[in-house]
Amino acid sequence: MQTEMEKVIDKYSDMVYRIALTRTGIVENAEDVFQEVFMKFSEKRPTFNSDEHEKAWFIRVTINLTKNIKTSA
Repeated sequence: MQTEMEKVIDKYSDMVYRIALTRTGIVENAEDVFQEVFMKFSEKRPTFNSDEHEKAWFIRVTINLTKNIKTSA
């Protein structure tokens, strides 16, 4: 039986990683963003109105974290 966190990771892992890799262009940075996105989800445990809202949250957080990496470099 999967936990809620495992279900969320299974559902969004490919999308989050692809966005992170596309935006950073560096595998290590994409992996860091990937990990940080799911850590934020685990810490905040946001409530969503729909699947679309949940997906949008993951996209927005991923994009914001890739922006942070670009500006810190």
